[in-house]
Amino acid sequence: MTSDAGPLVEGLFRTEAGRLTARLARLLGPGRLEEAEEIVQSALTKALHTWPRTGIPDNPAGWLWRAARNEAVDGLRRRRFTAPVTPDDLADSLPDDGVPPANPRFAAELADEKLGLIFACCHPVLPVEARVALTLQAVCGLGTGQIARAFLVPEPTVGQRITRAKAKLADARVPFAIPAGADLPERLEAVLGTLYLLFNEGVGSSDGAEMIRADLVSDALHLARQLADHPVTGRPEAEAMAALTCLTAARLPARQDADGLPVLLADQDRGHWHQGLIAAGFRHLKASMAGGRETRWHLEAAIAAAHAMAPDWRATDWVHIATLYERLMVVSPGPVTLLNRAVALAERDGPVAGLVALAPLEGDALIARYPLFAVTKASFLERLGERELAVEQLRQAIDIADRVGINQPDRRLLMLRLDRLSE
Repeated sequence: MTSDAGPLVEGLFRTEAGRLTARLARLLGPGRLEEAEEIVQSALTKALHTWPRTGIPDNPAGWLWRAARNEAVDGLRRRRFTAPVTPDDLADSLPDDGVPPANPRFAAELADEKLGLIFACCHPVLPVEARVALTLQAVCGLGTGQIARAFLVPEPTVGQRITRAKAKLADARVPFAIPAGADLPERLEAVLGTLYLLFNEGVGSSDGAEMIRADLVSDALHLARQLADHPVTGRPEAEAMAALTCLTAARLPARQDADGLPVLLADQDRGHWHQGLIAAGFRHLKASMAGGRETRWHLEAAIAAAHAMAPDWRATDWVHIATLYERLMVVSPGPVTLLNRAVALAERDGPVAGLVALAPLEGDALIARYPLFAVTKASFLERLGERELAVEQLRQAIDIADRVGINQPDRRLLMLRLDRLSE
């Protein structure tokens, strides 16, 4: 029993900490997020010390909630002697309904509270980088060290961002609730943008030994589907985000070979793609078509769906994908969209068309820090037989990667491609 408690509490921390923090934060009121996090941490620590002696309870999540609730009530009682009592400070605002988390009604309440916490963490009063950091800590249960490693930022910087973000939320008295009415579309877009950044870092880590961060992918995928399935937030754009994350995550089992090297989409064994996620992605994509507005999430999901439908690279409908990128340029223009469009045009019309499409990106400040531009240009030049020019571009890509950071598997692949072309 003793040996089982540690791993169980660690697992519960990842799955339950966000839910418990959300519930306490909502019940304690605006400005009390940090206190809610501390109470949940205390409950988890108590479990680590108690369960090895008493045994693991039948309902571990329910035990944690009661421990957290009791500590919150004790704190409220202590404050009554030093501060005026407000309605938010009444102990009965923290009901112990005694309903286990498996109960559908209780589970629905927890889902509402967790989504309310997400909307608070992604509030427009916060800068984007603070939204991501706060969401990872408060909702997903990651420590500041983990967040710092994921986004190549010093740990003290992450800590400062989170501290300032909590202070801003407290000053603005941001409610821990799903917004309603006219506020929902803008607030939902901020949440979707945060999840998109989180998911992209998971499927292609910026640096470090790992190319795929499964924990970040799992968190973003779960949260996107929660938003899509909720009766209030399940708008077409949320369904489109859920479709995009499902269809993209489905490819991950085929994205690395036995040696850990990246496998390009053109070379992936599609028999290894996750069919359950593909099916879920198409269900979400169909549901996203209920609205009359075409967002970037709809178009990116449609592009992912076009890849999922193709049995292999050669059978890909590049005419359709190129058209989708043209539409994406209207609703979400930018250098990364232009780069991806160039790949589609090169497949549809040949490498010369790809190089022409890349030309407007020469000298772009963002692209100068993006190794994939030079890698893509090298690919087009190699197809045209311009090996020396392709080698030059690959060397440039490696130089950029060494300056701005890149994960080790991607760098290894670049070096292998350079060695092959240099022979």
